[in-house]
Amino acid sequence: MSKRYYKSVIKLISFAFFLLTVSAKTEAQVQRQVDSSRFFNPLTDNITERLPPLQVLIDSAIYNSPSIMYQNLKRDYYYYEQLTEQRAWLEYFSVNFDVNIGKWNYWDKDEQSRKDRFYLTQSIRDNYAIGLYMRFPLLTLFDTRNKINKQKKWQELSLAQKEINKRYLEKEVITIYNDLQQYQHYIKIYIDYQNFTMLQMQMAQNEFLNGEISTAEYTRLKEYQVRGAVDLEQAIAEFNKNYQLLEVTTGMKFNLINIMR
Repeated sequence: MSKRYYKSVIKLISFAFFLLTVSAKTEAQVQRQVDSSRFFNPLTDNITERLPPLQVLIDSAIYNSPSIMYQNLKRDYYYYEQLTEQRAWLEYFSVNFDVNIGKWNYWDKDEQSRKDRFYLTQSIRDNYAIGLYMRFPLLTLFDTRNKINKQKKWQELSLAQKEINKRYLEKEVITIYNDLQQYQHYIKIYIDYQNFTMLQMQMAQNEFLNGEISTAEYTRLKEYQVRGAVDLEQAIAEFNKNYQLLEVTTGMKFNLINIMR
């Protein structure tokens, strides 16, 4: 067998040994540093096992949603407006009750005697009066039912808008929840890729120093490593963003400690 064949076999064995060593060291560090009861590690833990069920997240988002609360308030307001319209006919009826109690003094002139004199008279009187007032315009008579129906429709519109907002929240929570899982998978993939490129670059560096590969080939491998590192950082940023969005949307604090390094 050729010398090049033995070289390739030695490289392959060295690469496999190095990979096993790094993997064992990484696993030992994770076991030593991570307490699964206190920490969340997106590299080893499943986010769906640490979060509440999806339906609970959706219900929490609906319960804590300001838009849903606003529609509930509008519905109540229009209900009270409906009651006002139902009682509006009462404004055209009124009941008056007057009571006058007291002493009255009068200065009267005697017209029969034709004398320019006045006589003082005094009387004590109690006056009671009850009156009923009614005015009923034809518009009120014929349009009251229509006004009540309009207020009912406003309530129905509020309920319809509330349902629209609920559907939108459900879709938003489901999207964020799935994106969170997706970017967690990306992180694990990129971590594995980074470990592989690190080993590859260490071997490439030795081969470059020994003159076995060209500068162009070494640069190409370095670009792969850098691109993988950028993709990993982007996946971590998206994971954190979706995690925070899920907290804000649902109004819940999950209290998971992110120990990503």
